[in-house]
Amino acid sequence: MGIRFGHISDMHLAGDKASDSLVKLKAAGGDQLGNTTLALQELATEQLDLLIMTGDLVHEGTAGDYAALRALIEQYLPGVPVISAMGNHDVRSAYREGFLGMAKADDSPYIDTLEVGGWRIISIDSAWEKLLMGGVNEPQLDWLAEVAQQPIEKGNILICHHPFCPTLEHTGMPLYPKLEAVLRTGAIKAIFNGHLHKICTGWAASVPHFTGQSLAFDIETLAGKAIYTTRGGYNMCCVDREGHFFVESRIVSPKGTIYQTKGI
Repeated sequence: MGIRFGHISDMHLAGDKASDSLVKLKAAGGDQLGNTTLALQELATEQLDLLIMTGDLVHEGTAGDYAALRALIEQYLPGVPVISAMGNHDVRSAYREGFLGMAKADDSPYIDTLEVGGWRIISIDSAWEKLLMGGVNEPQLDWLAEVAQQPIEKGNILICHHPFCPTLEHTGMPLYPKLEAVLRTGAIKAIFNGHLHKICTGWAASVPHFTGQSLAFDIETLAGKAIYTTRGGYNMCCVDREGHFFVESRIVSPKGTIYQTKGI
């Protein structure tokens, strides 16, 4: 039996600290909440087994912002299990309090696991330092090595915010020796992440690696420039009985308007 799941990322839902970029996005007609709602409405027709979210869910938001996101997901995907990774613009204490309902919430690195249909999804916190470039500390790497080797019928799926992307090293995450060692055991069958605001696929230590686009805004690179548009999208994913991964990218706002250009 396979599983079906949605992969949404980088919604940057309005929090307390709207950046200049998000102000420009709104002025150009961008709509993070509208895009996120449309994605959830579409995913509601897909008989999902779970939903994964790979960071920057709310932009420097409060517990109330995360509670509102939880309510939105439950409105369209009632009963669907959800697992998240944290991004560099997420507030971990607010997420723990508002989304998870934890009474004692702090800003320590957020790690989690979820088992569905014989698969274990493992979330690590590559953005715990809240920097553009990602990193994973030693306690997380040790925890990952331990969890990944625990018995599970189908295997493990790793999620995090930052990609392992050799062409964009300044915005990615190093492939640490301890992490590479875990990947080369074969215990982890695929990696899903966000952060780049564009679709990328590749391999990390022979493990397939899928970078999802943003539901808030798209970033394309051309001639040494980063071009920001109001386009947003998400991924619909399936794993068949043999463990093969199929990832379909879907656009919810296809007519993207360029609202900002930066040198890189």
